[in-house]
Amino acid sequence: MMAFPESCWIRTLPFTPAFILFLMSHQIQTGSAELAERFKVIGPDRPVVAILGDDAVLPCHLSPGLSAEHMQVRWFRTGFDSLVHLYENGMDQNQHQLPEYQRRTELIRADISNGSVSLRIRNVGLHDEGHYTCFFRFGTNYDEATLELKVAGVGTALSISVNDHQDRGIRVVCESTGWYPEPDVSWKQEDGQSLTSLSETETKQQNGLFSIRTSLLMRTNQYRKVSCHMRNTVLNQERESSISISDAFFHRVSRWVVSLSILLLSVLTPCGLLVALVVHHLRKDSKERAKLSADIESLSAELEWRRICSSAVDVTLDPETAHPELILSEDGKSVRHGDTRQNLPDTPQRFDYSASVLGREGFTSGRHYWEMEVGDKTDWDLGVCKDSVSRKGRIKLTPEDGYWAVKLRDGEYKACTSSWSRLRLRVRPRVVGIFLDYEAGKVSFYDADEKSHLFTFTHTFTEKLRPYFYTGRNAGGKNAGALRIRPVPAWE
Repeated sequence: MMAFPESCWIRTLPFTPAFILFLMSHQIQTGSAELAERFKVIGPDRPVVAILGDDAVLPCHLSPGLSAEHMQVRWFRTGFDSLVHLYENGMDQNQHQLPEYQRRTELIRADISNGSVSLRIRNVGLHDEGHYTCFFRFGTNYDEATLELKVAGVGTALSISVNDHQDRGIRVVCESTGWYPEPDVSWKQEDGQSLTSLSETETKQQNGLFSIRTSLLMRTNQYRKVSCHMRNTVLNQERESSISISDAFFHRVSRWVVSLSILLLSVLTPCGLLVALVVHHLRKDSKERAKLSADIESLSAELEWRRICSSAVDVTLDPETAHPELILSEDGKSVRHGDTRQNLPDTPQRFDYSASVLGREGFTSGRHYWEMEVGDKTDWDLGVCKDSVSRKGRIKLTPEDGYWAVKLRDGEYKACTSSWSRLRLRVRPRVVGIFLDYEAGKVSFYDADEKSHLFTFTHTFTEKLRPYFYTGRNAGGKNAGALRIRPVPAWE
């Protein structure tokens, strides 16, 4: 039988749609197999840096940039079976994924046809730091690349305080928490010259994060203004805070030193005149020391308020949680109680009985401060709550039920403790400040205009917390008006 050339044989076959698809598939697979014999896996040549709590994206790609849609792509840690993420047969295959990565990883496939398959890891923690291997396999051909993930965190805003005079000087203390890795710490004069050699620094580590306490002893006011600096060397990000101390502090300190010197002299040389001088100086110095203590207390209060305000966050109201009778502004900054119930979906996130709403923001660490204008409203609740609280039916505002709040009812201000604590306030607050210090386990409330403390809850937090607001219901117009989130004024 006469053999026809292959080209002639193909021309004699019927070109049905199924046959055309078969030819195309065969050609693609053949071409891919040829390329697969030559591919290499390329990773970054320097560590990938991610911020604690944010997402990390680990890049990896093929060279040449052929399609990886029909390949196996495996990400793993120390061993081939320590699986972080697996893509095979055109889909994710994470049945044997390490427990700590479950529901936290995503293979970014937008550019997979060109061989790029970056891995996203959500909500990065310290345990995620280390080496990862990106592995590709097509048939019997494979290659891999190893890369390093570094995790870093910038600590809280620096808190500067002034301790009472000691060692013939004044000790300035600077503190911050939540750093990783351990930051560089320095003190500087106003002209930028270093004072670090004159300082003492203590470092503590808790849950892998570093807390820093550094102090500088100022014996004279030759520096006038000093600044504390802490810098994350991985992110090259720095926090700074400065303080100016007047000559009056050192003047009073020096008077106290003179009085002590006279007292010692009188002991060594008994003399009526010296005793009289000692009495005179001690009386005068008692007033000076009282004034010095008052000045230090006033300065410490201003520094504490500055520390709180430096933790200001931009809070907005979450319409998905708002009771159907609440009306939110378009910018999400104010809420009032309406006259009618809106037709809104009754989701698990929405309050259905209490006229309440949550903030969009959720907090699992750090310090956070925001302010709410209550004005002349006669009925309101403000505070924080667990993200997991039930929003259905009556709610009970107690720490046991996941709420840390203060309230106004019938002209009385109360902290919503287990038995409700009455707050006796000198001035009726028109703006309430809420300060959450997650690691310290504190939720504090302030009269923001008076810069005065109202109440503090203490608790060990283990869950996400969200701002909580209750407008109260309109009662014949007596509780009309809106609750408004106020931008935190700059500290002066």
